[in-house]
Amino acid sequence: MTAPTPVPVSHFDTADIDPRHRFDAWRDNIGIFFDVSMPDAAQPPPNFPENFPPKFPENFHARIDVYDLGNAVFGVTASQAQRFTRDRQRVIHDNMDHILIQLFLKGGGVTSDNQHIVTGDMLIIDLDQPHDMINTDFENLTLVLPRELRPDISDILAPLHGLKLSGDNPMIRFMAAGFLNLWDGIPAMTTDQAGSAMQSTLNLMQGCLQRENMMPEAVDTSTSIALAKVMSRYVDSNLSENLTPTSLAQTFRMSRSQIYRIFAPHGGVANYLWDRRLLRSLQLLSQHRYSHKNISTIAFECGFNSESHFSRAFRAKFKITPSQVRADALDARNRYQANDTASSAYAAGLPNWVRRL
Repeated sequence: MTAPTPVPVSHFDTADIDPRHRFDAWRDNIGIFFDVSMPDAAQPPPNFPENFPPKFPENFHARIDVYDLGNAVFGVTASQAQRFTRDRQRVIHDNMDHILIQLFLKGGGVTSDNQHIVTGDMLIIDLDQPHDMINTDFENLTLVLPRELRPDISDILAPLHGLKLSGDNPMIRFMAAGFLNLWDGIPAMTTDQAGSAMQSTLNLMQGCLQRENMMPEAVDTSTSIALAKVMSRYVDSNLSENLTPTSLAQTFRMSRSQIYRIFAPHGGVANYLWDRRLLRSLQLLSQHRYSHKNISTIAFECGFNSESHFSRAFRAKFKITPSQVRADALDARNRYQANDTASSAYAAGLPNWVRRL
């Protein structure tokens, strides 16, 4: 009889690392998700000398305890106050289609849109969207959920990106208790048991969010969210086609008024299509696996009738030309590869397991 397989676990602690390299080691691990830096208020003064003492002191502390659930990653992260960012270029370069579900066990922070997060709150971070947050000293419990593992739940969570789920709400506390119970139970579980427990915990979260109707005001109902997501996937798969409100209504067997209502939060159907075509072209130009496609091909694949029309629209939207984006992406790729090679000695379970998802 085969012995049960325990859940793989990884421990990272800067206390085990030479003080001179602690922050670099931390960045090599948490950098799978975010760029990290000191909060603005703690930046060194202008024109500081080259040997200015590092703002992250040698007693910098951070730790990551994480479990590999096979199709998800679950762990506790703790560190000092700092800034976590994912800008649009980073989002495009990573092409990381995961959602982070965070429960703050200690500390908190402030997001770029002034959401004040405190102990007991939960925060959703869609890695397909930019993020900017200044954290205090903190400890949080984070589930890394691949979007396609549970599309039904991901479609509920994505609109909540960057929004505070307040621990003052008893339903949020109930959700948080579910996450804590999962964390406490995993050490005694097999990998199969942990996977089942995680699915049950996600079902609990789904039920709580639907019960509380915790959706952004721009979207009325869970039905509208589901329809919009289905249509969004269809649009993204058919950008080269002549998509119109009429064609969408025929495809989904709905009235045009229903189509208009669903896309109203995006500024209407035409505006949504325009943005998706331009964003898709930005992705194709920025990602290395599409470097064999020339700009003209990308323009037609994204629904533009001519390269010149595409270039004008692209520059108006992003204030940069398609060729400049491609050149910048190549330069960024070379720099990222150099950094990855230089820092691989510190990479622990978190970045390695997340890359495999």
